[in-house]
Amino acid sequence: MLRYLFLAIIWPLRSLLFVYLRLRARHRDLLLEMNIRSDYSEAPLSHGFWAYFKPVKDRFYFLALDLASAISAVERSQLKLKKLSVVFESHSLGWAQAWEIRALLLKLGSIGVETHAYLLADDRISLFMATACKHIASPETAVFDLTAFTTESLYLQSLLSKVGVRPQFLSIGDFKSAAEIFTRKGMSSAARKQTEELIQDLSEAYFAAINDKAKAFKSADRRLTGAAQARAMQLIDSVATVTEFREAINPDEKMRTIDLHDLERLLFRRTFRLFNFRKAKRIALIVAEGNIVETATSRPGTINWPDYEDVGAALRDEAYDGAIVRVNSPGGSALISQLLWREWMLASERIAMPERSSEHVKNSDQKAKKKDSKKSKEPSPPPLPVYISQGNVAASGGYYLSAVGKRIYSTPVSITGSIGVVGGKFNVAPLLSRLGVTIDRAPKKNGAPPFSAFADFTTEHAKAIRKNMEEIYEQFLRDVALGRNVAPNDIRRHASGRVYSGKKAETLRLADQMGGLTHALTDLREELGIKAGELVELSILPAIKESLFNRSLLPFGLARLAALADFARPGVYALETRFYSS
Repeated sequence: MLRYLFLAIIWPLRSLLFVYLRLRARHRDLLLEMNIRSDYSEAPLSHGFWAYFKPVKDRFYFLALDLASAISAVERSQLKLKKLSVVFESHSLGWAQAWEIRALLLKLGSIGVETHAYLLADDRISLFMATACKHIASPETAVFDLTAFTTESLYLQSLLSKVGVRPQFLSIGDFKSAAEIFTRKGMSSAARKQTEELIQDLSEAYFAAINDKAKAFKSADRRLTGAAQARAMQLIDSVATVTEFREAINPDEKMRTIDLHDLERLLFRRTFRLFNFRKAKRIALIVAEGNIVETATSRPGTINWPDYEDVGAALRDEAYDGAIVRVNSPGGSALISQLLWREWMLASERIAMPERSSEHVKNSDQKAKKKDSKKSKEPSPPPLPVYISQGNVAASGGYYLSAVGKRIYSTPVSITGSIGVVGGKFNVAPLLSRLGVTIDRAPKKNGAPPFSAFADFTTEHAKAIRKNMEEIYEQFLRDVALGRNVAPNDIRRHASGRVYSGKKAETLRLADQMGGLTHALTDLREELGIKAGELVELSILPAIKESLFNRSLLPFGLARLAALADFARPGVYALETRFYSS
């Protein structure tokens, strides 16, 4: 009765809101203007005091999801998007992120949106994305780098030897080369081999994009190229200033110009339903960016236990229908990698909780079973589907986290793999001796601790550390094999610490499909039975609790006062009115 009374009260108000939003959603032909500039982090969002002032739109996942939402709306004839102009300025996008933006721009062009690009920044990554557009313009003084790909690395062995620092590193896996910059004067043959293969795959993707755009481009043109030559080979269409570029797209101003914020508001108005009282499906987007580190306190920009410890509980308790883990990490701590992998595997029910052996617990379980047997038996819900989207890099510990997923999506230019272990220390005793610093210890008969910064590893220490590293390596293999649902030996043959491109990883079954974040979300929607145009609530995990001040810099009781002044709240950052239907 109360439900019907509530509906009778709310229905007229909802009807008025529906009419208002639909009238506000009426629009003429649209021109979407975008600027790719500044930092595009993939870090989680803050719930602290500074969240009220920091912009949250400087995240790559927002940029990609907004473009995907526009594509979905145009395909359903909800958005009269006729043209898109994008100005590429200085930015921090990596190759895998650029690959996804390029794929989205290509999709927009294929559904009838006329795409224009302006290369204010003429770096390779900007040019790679711009080749997806039908028209490209640049300043007259632009210079394009069409030279062959190469990479240069610094090696510090000789420098460290001169200053009196002795690197002490061990590794499991012939290709695990992270410590070589300290222990060698140049690349090992294994490091050179994997680096050259990565460069080859990146080069193929880049020049394939150039060839698709510049029909007159030849292998002899792989050099630094000015705007005039680029125009002659049909790489760009015109030279202009930014103002000339924008005025040429919409000269008579018949189209309404919008930005991504305006786009979001239009999509919300167009997707508001009069009769839709069903609760929207909920998908968790777990963003894991940065080095994986061991730290006792929150450290934004890294993957650590204090920031990520509540993610597993949120997946278990918040009734999500699915989850996507966006991994953009070169790895780091094996302890934190394995801990998070297991927490998330348990939360998604891909592995079961270990059985409890206490007699008291057994008796409690028996009582609970008798109580549950009186209730009608209901089928247990299926495991939570978890998809992985690999960013610019998902290697070592980043691949460990990727092994949580039912499916792994990687781009052809992502860097992934590196299943191996490396560790060690620096002995700075010779350096201190040169500076007149002496070292003593007591009792002397016990010798230096294994990870002392003032002594080399002893033979016994090196053997013990290597044995421990081998155990970690075997655990790494078993967990990846379990996550990938294959035999450990199928992983071992590719687990020598070697990194691969996403393209190569797919052929080795280390990845399942080429695609980015939006591709993973589209396929997850299909698995969950979410129809095209149906609203989805996307929650960003984890919620970083950020202090008002850096407490470590505050003396005496001021640190406590800063904690009290912190308006951070624990929990999940929901996107409020941001619902994506792509």
